[in-house]
Order: sequence, then structure tokens, then C-alpha cells
Amino acid sequence: MPVINNAIYDQVAHTWWDEDGFMSLLRTAINPPRFAYFEAALTGVLQRQPAGLKVLDVGCGGGLLSERFAALGCQVTGLDRAAAGLAAARAHAEASGLCIDYQQGSAEQLPFADQQFDVVCCCDVLEHVDDVDAVLAEIARVLKPGGVFFFDTINRTLRSKLLAIKLAQDWALTRLMPADVHVWHQFIRPQELRQGMARHGLGQVVMAGLSPVGNPLRPLWGLLLHKLGRLSFAGLGERVRLGATRDMSVSYMGYALREAAAG
Repeated sequence: MPVINNAIYDQVAHTWWDEDGFMSLLRTAINPPRFAYFEAALTGVLQRQPAGLKVLDVGCGGGLLSERFAALGCQVTGLDRAAAGLAAARAHAEASGLCIDYQQGSAEQLPFADQQFDVVCCCDVLEHVDDVDAVLAEIARVLKPGGVFFFDTINRTLRSKLLAIKLAQDWALTRLMPADVHVWHQFIRPQELRQGMARHGLGQVVMAGLSPVGNPLRPLWGLLLHKLGRLSFAGLGERVRLGATRDMSVSYMGYALREAAAG
């Protein structure tokens, strides 16, 4: 059985904000529609004013989500295991004039007091940890009653195995990232995540797919240009238009609310 290569994030930490590293796909393809969905949920559906909200970004990496929440006026803390990634996050936030408190730590043992945050986000993370239940328990613990948990992850389906594993990692003709950045058996079905959140008092769950929208030929043409060396990873990501859809067969995102008494 393949073993996930989480060490890759130390090795590529300097590329979080570069134009031509596979991490650029997160920045240009995934983060913009994902954050747009979170912001619409926070300010529109849930009617929360972002200014002054205490936000924890669990597994913050280079700070892609942390910076977007900070730009809204939130008080943001970013937590990650990877020291090199945190260094990149701090440097980029400073250059961008954003005040973000970046700390090193584990998602399974968050170094924060109970009921400390209004919002916790955990994105591109749950499919990388060994104990998802422990992470959900910790997130529920540090959320205030009524607090919002934002998440995204990858579904464990045959389609996700084809697209996220075979096409994206294994097959040389289409490969975009190194082997074992993701492993299929650690992907999480939506119902499994719902059940895990329910065990820890995270309810009123809303989910949506994070899937391609628009002309499907556009990303295919971008992939060809990228493979020919004529388009950077960042440019490829900009051609892959993603949005909130009903299709959760590969990737999905959503939010839940911390109930008054967590289990």
C-alpha cells in the first residue's frame, strides 16, 4: 500500500508563491473559488461580519487561505507542521503588509485553549493526516459555540483515483506532481466526514463539489501547452476554472457549525 509523502511540503516550501511549481495550482486554480465559496457562506448565508473574527487556519502551508482571511480584516492564526512552509508564509505576509500569527504545531494536538476561535478552516489537510477523528475533535474543541468550520478534501471514488492519482501523479504523459503527494486510501467520503463531525458536535453541515466549470477543452489545451513547456503551472491553474457544483465525486468543500455542547 502506498505511503503518503508529506515530507514533500518541506522540500517545495519555497515554491508556494512561485509561478512555476506544482504548488501554484493550489494558488491559482483551487484557492480562489474555494475562498469565494467560504466568504459567501460566512458573510452571506451566515451573516457574520469578518472584521475582528478570530480565525485559525489548520495546515496553513504557505498561507494561501490565511492571507485571504486576513485581507477581510480577520485576526488570523496559521498553524502548520512544516517549518519551511511557515517561513515562506511569514515572508510573503510581511511583504504583503498582512499581520498573521504563524505557529508550528500539529493538527491532532492544537496548542490552543478551548473555545478560542470564531472560525477554523482546514483545507488540503484531512486527506494527509493519519487520524482524521483526532483532528476533528481538536477543531471542535477550539471553536466557540456557534463557530464555523470550513473544510475541503478529496472524495474516495473510482473517479478520484483516476483523476487525482493516475492522471495527476502516476502517468508520465499527464503527471503534474510527484508520486504519493496523495494516496487514494486516505481520501474521505462525504458521509464519513459528516459522521466524524457529528461525533464532535459539528452540525448543520453544508457541502458542495469543487469541480471544473466552463469549457472542458480550455484546461486540456492548457495541459498540452504546459507539457510542451509553453505555460507555467500558475498559468495552467488559471485555465482550470473551478467552482461550487453538485458534483462531489472528486473534490468537495463545505462548512459546519459548532454546537453548544460538543461530544
